[in-house]
Amino acid sequence: MRMLVALMDNQPALPINPRNQSLEQKALPPTLLMIPTLNEEEAIGDLVTEARECGFTKILVVDGFSADQTRQVAENAGALVCLQEFGNGKGCAVRTGMRQFLEGDSEVLCIIDGDVTNVPSYLLKMVRAAGEDGADVVLGSRIRGRRNPHAMGVLTYTSNLTVSFLLGAKFRRLFTDVQTGYWAFSRNAVQKLYPLLHSTGFEIELEIFTTSLREKLKVCEVPVGFRTRKGKSKFSFLLRLRNLYYAVKYLVS
Repeated sequence: MRMLVALMDNQPALPINPRNQSLEQKALPPTLLMIPTLNEEEAIGDLVTEARECGFTKILVVDGFSADQTRQVAENAGALVCLQEFGNGKGCAVRTGMRQFLEGDSEVLCIIDGDVTNVPSYLLKMVRAAGEDGADVVLGSRIRGRRNPHAMGVLTYTSNLTVSFLLGAKFRRLFTDVQTGYWAFSRNAVQKLYPLLHSTGFEIELEIFTTSLREKLKVCEVPVGFRTRKGKSKFSFLLRLRNLYYAVKYLVS
């Protein structure tokens, strides 16, 4: 266990506004960046500003009826803001964002979490994979990428890796982080996935992953960075158990 913790935390820190010179700066294809939020007023302003600096001009914050100033802060930072539909939970926000995307003319949909753990600059190579490289669905692997020390606990690290390996093996593929907050989709992928998704909570990532592979979409994974969150985590122990239930459900279905 000590060796695992040392391996996890032996990572250089990621700044709040990284300037990743290894990423070739190119004009993005028409892209919508969607950020689901719930009480993220501490993080959302910096995150939207950082995403704009990376070249994202269309940023949609889908809010789950926050009780704080999340929506106002996001609008002040330059994002479009809407309230999520279908009910409570992250899955409802993601499905709302997908519907909004299909009503527009963007070619690529990106999704990151609103707590500043996800680094917008890493989306650039995911967008290229979903555009130039012909992938339908791109996952960002926090397991394979750089992480701030203590940003991901041992339980989260091991459970993500185990669930990812088992679900990937079901489709004879190898994945490391299927419960990631980083996603990029081609327009074709969203058109196929949106009518098939029904999740309301954090299990949406598991449903997207398994549905994508069942629908024979081209799915790939790229390394991404992961930072310490701002504000209080919404992912409680009960929600972790709920996700475990859905992981088993998708494994045996």
